Amino acid sequence: MLGSLVASATALETIDERLLRCGISRRSFLVFCSTLMIAAPYGLAITDKMTPEEVAAGLGKVARQPIIWLHFQDCTGCTESLLQTSHPDFGDLILNVISLEYHETLMAGSGLQARQALDESVKKHTGKFILVVEGSIPTKDQGIYMRLAGRPALDVLADIGGKAAAIIAIGSCASWGGIPSADPDPNRSSGRC
Repeated sequence: MLGSLVASATALETIDERLLRCGISRRSFLVFCSTLMIAAPYGLAITDKMTPEEVAAGLGKVARQPIIWLHFQDCTGCTESLLQTSHPDFGDLILNVISLEYHETLMAGSGLQARQALDESVKKHTGKFILVVEGSIPTKDQGIYMRLAGRPALDVLADIGGKAAAIIAIGSCASWGGIPSADPDPNRSSGRC
């Protein structure tokens, strides 16, 4: 499913374009923006928008944020948590809120096809995507204990992370090494984000 979404997407839709395609009326969007202005006045204090129409015009032009999600030494527990979200639910999240460009557990492609999807997404969104890292990174012996497409995980993280707008370490493994870093930790697992 995800592989076909990535392959068919030529450009990221704006929120306006996506809402129209999903049958959300302009009026409903304005009502949402009015509610947002009332419910979150402190959050909106950072904007100079004074009316719901101005807020709607600004929000509608925003493109969905491209996300690249990499897995290293992990149990896929963070992905399982993502799949169980309810507000928004997972389908709404990846189809309407963000643009999940790459996630090896959720995409249909594998092997060379998956690697090509990753390379294309990184190239297309360099400096604009958020990199989500799930799992720890083996650091002993230049990271040779885990390879992705023949490259040590350390190199993959350095390469792709260096092209991201931001990196999010999700879960204990990516944050501080988690269970893979437990004693005796033969490959020196680390949260390297």
